[in-house]
Amino acid sequence: MAKDNCVACGSETPYDFETHIDMRNGYIEGVGQLCINCYNEGSKKDFIAIPKHYVKQFSNDLELGAAVRRFYYNNY
Repeated sequence: MAKDNCVACGSETPYDFETHIDMRNGYIEGVGQLCINCYNEGSKKDFIAIPKHYVKQFSNDLELGAAVRRFYYNNY
């Protein structure tokens, strides 16, 4: 079976594609599977994941930056 890769760094995870998300560690709904290193780093708030539609939704970098900042303060 094919293994799932980390959505942050691309490394292979120990989980098969067919493994249900309830049976995994490091899976974030709406984001995907993270390896243990990226999952642990993310819990330290060294990086965040934003919804990808933000990039197209906001017409300029100033608006995008403001939206990312709001997302950060509302969710972290």
